[in-house]
Amino acid sequence: MVRFAIILTLLGSATAFAQPAATPPTPADSGIPGVADPNATTSTSTSANAPANPDNGPKQPKRGDFDAGGDVRLPNGPDATGKYSTWNWVAADLKGRYFLLDSVTVNGNVPLAVVHPGTLMDGESPDLIGGITARIDATLPKLPSMPGMHNDSQIGLTLTLGYMRQGAMLLSDKDFPLFTGGFEPGLAAGIISKIKLSSLLYFSLVPVWVHQAGSGMNPSESAVQIPMSLIVGLGNLVKVSADAGVFTGADYAFSGAKDGRIYAGGSLDVKIGPIVAHAGAGFASLLTGPDYPTVGDSLYFDLNVKYAR
Repeated sequence: MVRFAIILTLLGSATAFAQPAATPPTPADSGIPGVADPNATTSTSTSANAPANPDNGPKQPKRGDFDAGGDVRLPNGPDATGKYSTWNWVAADLKGRYFLLDSVTVNGNVPLAVVHPGTLMDGESPDLIGGITARIDATLPKLPSMPGMHNDSQIGLTLTLGYMRQGAMLLSDKDFPLFTGGFEPGLAAGIISKIKLSSLLYFSLVPVWVHQAGSGMNPSESAVQIPMSLIVGLGNLVKVSADAGVFTGADYAFSGAKDGRIYAGGSLDVKIGPIVAHAGAGFASLLTGPDYPTVGDSLYFDLNVKYAR
C-alpha cells in the first residue's frame, strides 16, 4: 500500500502545536475506523505535567485545542477483473481532534473510498462513504518513576462509537477500503499501553475489541485487533519503527480464509525543521484468503509528509 498524507493543523486556540519526535506516541487513527495507530507521533498525555509553552520547544497541546486534517492512501487492491494493483483504490480519511483535557481527546474520522472499482468480480459494488467514528482516548497523568519503567510511559483507555458500512470497523489501515452494504452501529474498546523501555526505545501495544451490528442476511460481527510497534527514537530528528498487528475476522476467526490478517512492516520518520516525512513498507496480511490470494497481493508502501510549526 502506498500512502500519501498531508495533515494540516488548525488549532481552536488559533495557535499550532507539534510534539517533539522523541516523545512516545499515543493512539491516533489507523485507517481502521475506531482503532488506534501505534505509529502516531503526537501525544495526548505528556502535556499534563509539562509547561504550557516551554521556552526551548514547541507549544504543547492543552484543554480546548483542536486540530483537523486528513490522510490520502493508495492501498493495493483488486480491480473489476480481480487484478491487484496499487492504483485501483484511493482512500481519504478526514480527521479531527479536540482536547477535552490535557490527557483526554475526542477524535473523529470519516473514511472515504475516493477511487474504487465500480463492481468487483463477486458482484459487490463498493461505496464512496465508509461511515463515521468518534473515539475518546484517555491516558493517566505522568506516572511516577518505578524500577524498570520510565516515568513518561502511558497507560489509558480508548473507546470508539461508529456508524459504518457493514464490516468496515473490522478493516485495518493496511487494507483497501472495501465499503459495501448498509450502515450499522459499532463499538470498539481497548487499552492504551505505551512503555518507554529506555531513553531511545518505546514499545506500543493497543489491544482492542470490536463489535458491529448486522441486519437481514448480514449477522453482527465481533473481532479482536492487536496493533503493536517497537519504536527507536534517535534524538529529535529520526524515528524507526517495526510494526506488526493481529486482526481477526468476524467471530474472532484467525484463519486467512475467514478474513484473519497478520500484518508486518516498518517505517522511518525524519524531521527537518517543521517538516516530518514518513515512509513505510510491509505486508497487509501474511495470511492468504479471499481478500489477499497471495502475500504479494498485500504488499504496501506508504509515504506522507506533515507540516507542523
